[in-house]
Amino acid sequence: MNHIMKTSRKQEKRTAGKYKGSRNAGSGSGWLRKNDVRSHDFLIENKFTDNKKSYSIKSVELIELRERAILEDRTPVLQFDLNGRNYVILTEDDFITIAGLDDRDSVVPSTIQTDTDI
Repeated sequence: MNHIMKTSRKQEKRTAGKYKGSRNAGSGSGWLRKNDVRSHDFLIENKFTDNKKSYSIKSVELIELRERAILEDRTPVLQFDLNGRNYVILTEDDFITIAGLDDRDSVVPSTIQTDTDI
């Protein structure tokens, strides 16, 4: 097994542990269980790169992950490691829901004057 495969498998195991999920056999390459990790709430696609400066995100990967997650009633998460740090990408709607911001009427700070205050 080469370095990239070992590192990728280690990343999937770490992600499954953090999200209390399980790895999909063959990194989700089968027709039945896609993506790398699934938990009760999340469908996670892991990406690994040896590049320390950048990682390219492809629109088609995000679209496919989101579509599969919707079918499974899970939140899609793209997880990647870059230069020793771990990152996740969520849709803005999912982030707002998870952060509990969807219950707020407005995000406008109270210190901003409106026309009616003048």
